[in-house]
Amino acid sequence: MSASRALVLIYDIRGFTAASRRLSSKDLGAFATGAHRAILDLFAARPPTFVKHLGDGHLLLWETSDPPDPDLVVTVVHAAARAQTAFAAYVAGHATSGAHVPRHVGVGVAHGEVTRSDDYYGVALNLAARLQNLARPEGLALDRGVFELAGRQDERLRTAFRRARVRLKGLGSTLVWVARPFSWRRLLAPVATAAAVLALPLAYALACDAGAALPGAGAVRDALDARGWTVFRRVPTAAEVASRAAAVRADLARRLVGRRTPTGWVLPSYQSKPDELLDVWSSSQAIAALLKTPEVALEDARALLGGLRAPFEPDQWVERDGVAYGWVAHPGYTHTEAEPALWTATALAVALGRPGLVPDAERAAFVERLERAQRAAATHRPLDTGGWNIFPRQTDPAVHSPYTTSLALLCLLETHTAGLPWLGSERQRDRLIAKTVRYVGDTFLPAGDLPGWRRTGDSNEPVSLGLTLQNYALLLRAEAELSQPIPERIANEIPRRLASLVGTSLQQQADAGEFRLEFTNHEGRKEARAEGINFLWHPWAVEACHRWLAYDAKQPGPKATRERVARTLGHLVLEMGPAVVETASKGYVFVSSETVFCFAALAR
Repeated sequence: MSASRALVLIYDIRGFTAASRRLSSKDLGAFATGAHRAILDLFAARPPTFVKHLGDGHLLLWETSDPPDPDLVVTVVHAAARAQTAFAAYVAGHATSGAHVPRHVGVGVAHGEVTRSDDYYGVALNLAARLQNLARPEGLALDRGVFELAGRQDERLRTAFRRARVRLKGLGSTLVWVARPFSWRRLLAPVATAAAVLALPLAYALACDAGAALPGAGAVRDALDARGWTVFRRVPTAAEVASRAAAVRADLARRLVGRRTPTGWVLPSYQSKPDELLDVWSSSQAIAALLKTPEVALEDARALLGGLRAPFEPDQWVERDGVAYGWVAHPGYTHTEAEPALWTATALAVALGRPGLVPDAERAAFVERLERAQRAAATHRPLDTGGWNIFPRQTDPAVHSPYTTSLALLCLLETHTAGLPWLGSERQRDRLIAKTVRYVGDTFLPAGDLPGWRRTGDSNEPVSLGLTLQNYALLLRAEAELSQPIPERIANEIPRRLASLVGTSLQQQADAGEFRLEFTNHEGRKEARAEGINFLWHPWAVEACHRWLAYDAKQPGPKATRERVARTLGHLVLEMGPAVVETASKGYVFVSSETVFCFAALAR
């Protein structure tokens, strides 16, 4: 084996392998023969010492002195530079030219030591091979020595090549010079590569944002919400929500006002006849809602005051042996319940708290009616536990009603908002609020799929979504208005439950519970009654979302949590608003009343 110096050139026609799948062997062979000849003929002026066929290209080697003849180097480099043009001309003129034949050729030229035995070996051959591979998809690459020799002979070559430091396999960091035709594809390749790298995670993030059930989707949505980024889960603005809520309130209030009788009562259903027996419970609830609604004009509000006078007429008001029982549960019933008394007390507090509504000449009479309603409500609190009972004089007074307790808390909060006392004492009012809030907190069930409150006092009863959302709204209100602390186990659960309501529909039926108890009625007879209670979830979800956002604004928590609750509120009001109006305007008016009452919270 003998060592010598050599100028080595390797060229490669790109795409022969792919072309072999599209062209017949005969056509491909004819194309290859002509293509190789078109390139090899460029070096006829200075024939190489050695030529070797490499399948898709050739190796050309010129043994040289050290340093090599500059004219030889320049001649080889010029011929190599013309290889792209010659090859392109051949492709254009070839009979089978078109979309299926190779169109690019890459050339690499290096100078260095080689060893000859049966073949040529050495670093120069390896370097030339790496250089032609570097010149993709087409072009010419030179090593440092070749470039400097050729550049001294022909200054124009210096402007045609771009210097680059690259890491070549087996050769390490190497300085090379490359000349390639301008290509948008090559120019944008780094961007395309980066885009390809980013495309998959971006697509994954977008799929998670759209709600796809992918692994880790919840964590991705949390991360997006924490930054306020979303494409598919837009969070409506507070102004948008307030505007739609006002429209819903106004529409439902108009329909409720349409159920008003000439004496100011509100009929119990949308199918009721004007001469139907009137229901204190549903009428007082509707009046309370309408009086809280800013869209109800003062004139219409005053026309409702008759519905707060008439319940105290002797044929409606129930009092025996100096005990105020209030009102029968519904017309024709033989027993009284807490709900009519609590809703009437609530409506009276709202009326007295609305500036300019109750005439000055009647204010004292309305205050006296409020105290009478409160006395009736107090009969449902035989034990000082914070819990309230649905029936008076129950056989077991310790069996409290979760719904009645929540309604009592609402009544007390409205009394506080109006600046009015409870049974003549503001201190007594605030003590009762604190007791009731504490009882509600103590009866929260933190475990299970739906942490919250049972529908009745029966330990076999399921947790009610509607009552749970109502209690969330009431506890948040008590915290905001009276600084009553919310237990941490409840405060942590509220936003999680609210966020889970995104995507719900009104097809999710309101749940109902049945309260069965024995008691002694106002006439002294023993009774065993079952009272059905419907728990609406949608209106209380709206108020709970609104109040939680205000609660969070005082002591901000994670932004992701706020985004989710705000998104829920937008869904409940903007997306479900029209359907809510239509659904609530059928059947009993209590659905409209409760919806208007809760939506009124968004007006403040």
